[in-house]
Amino acid sequence: MLNRVVSASFLLVASANADGLLSGLGLGDPKTIEQKDLQERVLTGAEIMLFNTCKGRKEIDCKRIINRAHRIGPGKFGGSTRVYFKSEFAVLPSFLTNSELRSQEERVRDDFNWDKYHPDDLLLYPDYWLIGIRTSLDGTYVAGFDDAGKVEYKYPWCVADGTPGKGYSCHGLGPWTCSGGMTFTECCDYAKADVASRGLLVADLHGNYLECYDSPPPEADPLDYGRVKLHVDRGNVVVHTPRNG
Repeated sequence: MLNRVVSASFLLVASANADGLLSGLGLGDPKTIEQKDLQERVLTGAEIMLFNTCKGRKEIDCKRIINRAHRIGPGKFGGSTRVYFKSEFAVLPSFLTNSELRSQEERVRDDFNWDKYHPDDLLLYPDYWLIGIRTSLDGTYVAGFDDAGKVEYKYPWCVADGTPGKGYSCHGLGPWTCSGGMTFTECCDYAKADVASRGLLVADLHGNYLECYDSPPPEADPLDYGRVKLHVDRGNVVVHTPRNG
């Protein structure tokens, strides 16, 4: 009888500890994005993986590499039955969290080859002539992608001129610091004034004028370990190192 009481007590304690652990992971409770991520990783062994060998390869070859990794270890992809690919041109997404935006901008900066660049390549980037200004959650001031008011424009601005052999030249613009509670309109005017002071606030080679758009921070997009985004160029060559998530 005593043994049965002790065993029952042990089960109750073990159950309570397990409930505490699960509660600590956010199971059964309202969860933050971080808690959901931790829960999924604990339960499935999922992890973020970089597929470095994909960069510079054709899209179809990259998919073969990733599918092979999935067959070997589906648990690392969150236990998904297949890999969900999303292919898109190598554009800089407008609606990302600040940390994701920094990561994407660094990849664009690192991968951009100015020696092989042609102004027509800009046509791959929807609304490339817009300066993305990250505002605060309530939209009252400029937060910037670094939460300190920093605003950057990542594309070359190409204008017609007398450059021998080409008849045009391409220029880097920014960055601009719109701190101190500066509003979206004030920041946009400030950036344009800087460009105008260099004589570049004119139509580019494609007839577009530099403008701004308001990019408030969105709600975070939950991780999906079975999803892989592929950024490709016009030749369907992968230009950024893909990762799942």
